[in-house]
Amino acid sequence: MKENRIIKYTGGSRIGSRNLTIPFASLHIEEEKIELKSTGFKTLIFKPENLVVIEEVYFIPFIAQGIRIKHNKSEYSENIIFWGLTTPGKIIDSIKKNSLIQGNPRSENSSFKRNKKTSIPPIAIVSILTLIIFGGTMIFLDSKKFDKYTSLTKDSEIQLEVNKMRVDHGSSFINNKYLVPMGTKLVSNRPNWFEEKIQPIGGRDSDQNPYFNDLNKPFTILKVHNSFKLKVIKNSDTLVFELPDPDRKDPNDPTFKDIFEQLTKD
Repeated sequence: MKENRIIKYTGGSRIGSRNLTIPFASLHIEEEKIELKSTGFKTLIFKPENLVVIEEVYFIPFIAQGIRIKHNKSEYSENIIFWGLTTPGKIIDSIKKNSLIQGNPRSENSSFKRNKKTSIPPIAIVSILTLIIFGGTMIFLDSKKFDKYTSLTKDSEIQLEVNKMRVDHGSSFINNKYLVPMGTKLVSNRPNWFEEKIQPIGGRDSDQNPYFNDLNKPFTILKVHNSFKLKVIKNSDTLVFELPDPDRKDPNDPTFKDIFEQLTKD
């Protein structure tokens, strides 16, 4: 029996207009199939007959580089990029070397494209480093504004009428006092009035559960101690959300240790 070889790369992704930074995506290459797994999205699956072009993409070499997957699947966004920790050329070479999917043999129009690399002048390197330092400083200052909020956790106990709510970085800030963390998902049935945001992949008809930050105020929340469940009462309905468990390990959401192991393995 032929062994089913799988090559995995950790990185980020851009699907439609939504960009996920490293390490919130992974690319799995195996015989007759390529899978792009992105946190918060469905897994995108491409078979040889779906591939039109796989080409290298260089926005900022060594920082923002990857492969663009051009395909013929109408249900997927046209703009699909995998940002890799590994160089784009190595990812494509792995596909060819392991005889997994080579130039889509089922389509005469399919190909692999390698764009010419360009050298970076010293002024560009200095500019990039300056932007990185500036960005890091802004992220640090931005994170400090959350300090005055109490984040809801497993140990929280609360009953509150919510009349003020804003969403920032995927988290929900309610009544200028509490923070409902990003990733708090609906686990009960979705009522017809639920206003779910339309995402590039999925959307209102998606089988993925919507999030707490898709709610519109006002509503009442109830939470008991020692539970990840958060109840929301609105329009005579009771919805149940689940707070993210910080101790739960998601295989599609790697830690920095996972990234280091991936880099050393490559």
